[in-house]
Order: sequence, then C-alpha cells, then structure tokens
Amino acid sequence: MNAIPTTSVSTPATGVAAGRPPARPRYNPVEVIEGAAPSRLWPVALSLAAASLVALALGAHPLADWVNGLPINPVTDRLSGWVQTWQDWMDAIGVGHLYTSLQALFRWFQGLRF
Repeated sequence: MNAIPTTSVSTPATGVAAGRPPARPRYNPVEVIEGAAPSRLWPVALSLAAASLVALALGAHPLADWVNGLPINPVTDRLSGWVQTWQDWMDAIGVGHLYTSLQALFRWFQGLRF
C-alpha cells in the first residue's frame, strides 16, 4: 500500500457539490515508495539542524565569498561584517583549515585520471 493515497477520498453526499474536486490531491504512484513508513518530524528536524551546523562551520569561506559578491548596501555591509566575524571564529578554532584541507583533497581527487 502506498504511503500517500492514489485514489480520491470519498465524500459524503450531503452538503457537497457533485462536481467538486476531491479533498486530497491524487498522486502518481511512481512518486511514492511502496511500503515506506512516514518519517517523524523530530528526526527530520534534527537532521536538518545538524546539516545546517556543518554547512555553517565548513562553509564559512564560501559564505563569505557569496556575501562579498552581493550588491553593496547597508544591509549587505552589516551582513558582510557578521560573516567575516563568523569566518574569523571558524579559522580561530581550526574549522577553516579543515575546510581548506578538504577542498584541497577534493581538488586532488578531481585531478586524478583513470
């Protein structure tokens, strides 16, 4: 059985117009994994939070590059200062060096020819 119904939900005949669309949308069964149990919100939110923290820690340099490429105005000027402070903190605890090492390793793997 699909996790999401592929047939329309039947509605009682009282008070519902005959040509009204079903209460729930119809989904293509190809888009639904057979037998998949729905995920709970807590583990999904925890995974997203962990991924965000890793992205903020390891992505301080690309974030700074992106912010520095934005048009200059008071908001981006303040944002640039915050991102520069964040990047300095990440470099101070060594995460910035981890990022550059991982980037160099990735570039080395890209350079391999098989």
